[in-house]
Amino acid sequence: MENNGPAAILVIFGISGDLSQRFLLPALAEINRVGSLPKDFKIIGISRSPLNLQEILQNSLESLQPYCEPLQMDLELADSYYALHQKIQTLSNNFGSQPEIIYYLSVPPFAVLPIIKHLGPAGLNLPSAKLLLEKPFGTDLDSARNLIAEIANHFSQEQVYRVDHYLAKEMAQNIVVFLGSNSLFRGIWNNHFVEKIEIEALEQIGVEGRANFYESTGALRDLVQSHLLQLAALTLMEPCSSMFEFEELPARRLAALKGLRADLNSVRRGQYQGYKNDVNNQDSQVETFVQLGLKSDNPRWEGVPVILTTGKRLNEKSTQIRIHFKKTNNAKENLLVLGIQPKEGIELKLWVKQPGYERQLQKLPLEFKYDKHFERLPEAYEQVLVDVMQSNQSLFASGDEVLASWEILQPVLDQWATGSSDLIFYKPGNSIYELLEHN
Repeated sequence: MENNGPAAILVIFGISGDLSQRFLLPALAEINRVGSLPKDFKIIGISRSPLNLQEILQNSLESLQPYCEPLQMDLELADSYYALHQKIQTLSNNFGSQPEIIYYLSVPPFAVLPIIKHLGPAGLNLPSAKLLLEKPFGTDLDSARNLIAEIANHFSQEQVYRVDHYLAKEMAQNIVVFLGSNSLFRGIWNNHFVEKIEIEALEQIGVEGRANFYESTGALRDLVQSHLLQLAALTLMEPCSSMFEFEELPARRLAALKGLRADLNSVRRGQYQGYKNDVNNQDSQVETFVQLGLKSDNPRWEGVPVILTTGKRLNEKSTQIRIHFKKTNNAKENLLVLGIQPKEGIELKLWVKQPGYERQLQKLPLEFKYDKHFERLPEAYEQVLVDVMQSNQSLFASGDEVLASWEILQPVLDQWATGSSDLIFYKPGNSIYELLEHN
C-alpha cells in the first residue's frame, strides 16, 4: 500500500560509505518495495568525491534511482552547506507540501560535530528537520556531555534521533511484548526467582577493514556502551503498563540504567592474536573482548548479577540474553534464552524424565523460532528509518540514556587508564570458556 505520510527529503552524509551500502540503502529499497515510502520522497546522497549513482545503486537497489540526487560536498566548507540548502529548496518546491528534512550522519565520529556546526548557520536546522546520529555517542562521560550540549545548541531534543539499531531488532522489541503479555514471566521477573542474567554479543569476524574506527573505539565503546547496555535496560526495566505502550520505553530504560553500576572486580578485557597486524599498530592496547558484571540498586534486581560479554574473532556469532532461574528445593535450574541474532527466537529449557525404566532426567527445549513462523523479519534499519519518518522516538536512545550508560562505564575506563586491568591475548576461534580459563 502506498504511504501517504508527510513528504520527506533524506540527506545521507556518507552515502558511499560502508554503513550506507550495507544497511541504509538496502533498507530503503525494501521499504520502497512494500510501498511504505512517502509519496513525495527524495534522497540527497552526499559524498566528498564525485558520485556515480549507477555504481552505488547496483543489484537490488536500482529501484531507488528515481529518488536519488547526488551532491558532492566539502564537509568543512561553509559554502557547501549553502549549496545543500539550495538543493533542498529546489526539491521541496516540486512537492505538494513542505517536506520534513532528515539528516542521516553516516560518517566517522570525528566528522559529526563539524557537520552539525555548519548546518545551523546555513539555515538547515529548521523546525521540520531531524538529525540521525550513529554510535558511538562520545568516547567517555565528558565527551558525551560535550557532544550532547553542542547538539543542543543547534537542534532541540525532539529533533535528535540517536540510532541504536539493536533496539529496533524484532527480538529486542519482543522482549517488551514478551514480558508485558505473558503473566507467567511477568510475575517472576525479579530477584526472588532469577539467579543471574547473561547478555552476550559474540562475533567470528575481526575488524574487517574498520581499523581506524576500532583503534579509536574498542569493544567497550563499540558494543557495551550502546548495544549491550540497552539490551540490559530492556531486560531489567519495569514492564510497560500495556504491551504496546512503546512511548514509555525511553523513561523505563533510563530508570533501569540509573540503577546499574559496574563491578570493577569482575572486569576482564582481551585482544585476539593478530589484531596488532590487522590495525598495523604493534603497540595497540585496544581491547577486542570485554566481560564485566553489573549490579543493580533497584529492589527488583538487587543481588542478581548481570554479566555483559562481547568479543571479536570468537568461535561463534551470537547475540542472546540468558535468564537463569533459581533452583527450589531439589529442582534443577531452568534457563530462558532470548535469541537476538542470528537465531531469533525464545527458548525455555525444561527438565523432563527420559522414557524408559530408569529414572533419569533430560534437559529439553520448549522453543519459538521466528524463521519457523514468519516468512521474513524486517531488518533493524528498516524499522529505524520508518520510525524516524513517523516521528516515533521510542526505539532511539535519549541523551539521558547515553549519559547514564557512560556513568556506568566511566569507572571501568578510569581503571584501565591506571593500567590496573591486564590485557588477555587469546587465539582466534576461542570460545569464551577457553579465553577466560586458559588466561
